[in-house]
Amino acid sequence: MIVFFLISGFCIHYPYKNSWSKETIIPFIIARLTRITLPIIIAAVIIEILGINASIFYLLVGWSIVCEIAYYIIYPFLRLLVKNKEGWQKLLLLSYLPTILAFWLFPLNLVNYPGVGFYYVISLGLPCWILGLLLCYSVDKNNQKDILSKNNLVFHRILIFFLAFASHVLALQEVLGHPFTLNFFAIAAFFWLRKEIAFYHDRPTSKFLENLGKASYSIYLMHGIPAFIISLLIPEPERSSKFFIYWIILAILTSAFYFLVEKPTHNLSRKLFRHFILKRTRSSNCSY
Repeated sequence: MIVFFLISGFCIHYPYKNSWSKETIIPFIIARLTRITLPIIIAAVIIEILGINASIFYLLVGWSIVCEIAYYIIYPFLRLLVKNKEGWQKLLLLSYLPTILAFWLFPLNLVNYPGVGFYYVISLGLPCWILGLLLCYSVDKNNQKDILSKNNLVFHRILIFFLAFASHVLALQEVLGHPFTLNFFAIAAFFWLRKEIAFYHDRPTSKFLENLGKASYSIYLMHGIPAFIISLLIPEPERSSKFFIYWIILAILTSAFYFLVEKPTHNLSRKLFRHFILKRTRSSNCSY
């Protein structure tokens, strides 16, 4: 999930890192809220129809969407104030204050990241999102001289796996929960993602994996449903068969949700952005 925050920040900021205007604020917010809220509303309806506990849905998915919505709303206004990489770096340091305060405000064995509460989790996840914004400044060819080594890429993949594994074990054993480890894990993830982006910058990529990436939001929204469906259809499945059935159901749900909901919503979001940006540009020109 924390890696998702970094990727989200990267994708949002990359088109705007060198330019931004007041005319973009309203079209940006409308487009992003359309893009993220319509699919989750429909997913929530599906969850309700199936009878899945809404609190479980929030812990699995909902809390991060709440964070994303908050970041999308504040980004346009931060963008007016923060003009360059150095400004984002200063904001990053400031945004880590809730992470530090968490050590005094919450018990160290608090397992789940959203366990800090509805509002605090937004501020807790913010530095991870800002790290994604800063990632935009590290992927241009002029900044890639020291990060294109394949050996370093493999090393970072192995390192990030063990760091993720260690943080999960610490949380599950109730030694040190995710609210106290994942924001520091995000720093390691920043350097790992920088390597990945640099390595594949001028290399061909897998079309299959690209399509999976396009449907990643659908996968995220649907990934908690297959286990519930299996529990209804097969009360006590064998572990091996449960694994394959889970992925078959998830593939079907994800494909259907992507083509019926997410892709049309994405297209609508783009159309709304073009419509409102054109409308505001014309209005701005008329005022002169």
